[in-house]
Amino acid sequence: MTDCVLCQALTRKDLVLYEDDQLAAILHPQGAQPGHVVVLPKQHSPILEQVPDFVVGALFVKANQLSRILFENMEVGGVNLLVQNGVSAGQRQSHVMVHVLPRKENDGLNLLWKTRQLSEEEFSSVELKLKEETKVIGQFEREKPAPIEIKQPEKLEVKEGIVDWRIKWLKRIP
Repeated sequence: MTDCVLCQALTRKDLVLYEDDQLAAILHPQGAQPGHVVVLPKQHSPILEQVPDFVVGALFVKANQLSRILFENMEVGGVNLLVQNGVSAGQRQSHVMVHVLPRKENDGLNLLWKTRQLSEEEFSSVELKLKEETKVIGQFEREKPAPIEIKQPEKLEVKEGIVDWRIKWLKRIP
């Protein structure tokens, strides 16, 4: 068994609100707000880049559905979706998750940060570093599927003197 606290919680079914073959949603045990839920893949992955794209998509679909549930049942005015990917980003558990944080007016939860104005030189440098590398994003979406080969149906052998109702049915005139 892994040392991951979240994997262990999933095995014990602790606080599990939803699960399917790939994902689970659990009530955060030390949530920032009442109703704080995390959606995570069942397959242990420390960082988002290790999760297959189709699972990442499913994570956000479930986070969206949970967001709707929070709006309808917890009387919240908003929801933050948060991914802390890596220690430098504030990730405390070594397991990918999407936090679904219900928000109310003046709830005291501060997720705001001060923006930083880059110099034109810094901005250009960052743009050059990233522009070429981002050309491959969505590459799989542009691949054309191989054409489907349409085969001609095999000729049915009709023996003389034998009436096949299936042939008559195919040749009928509506």
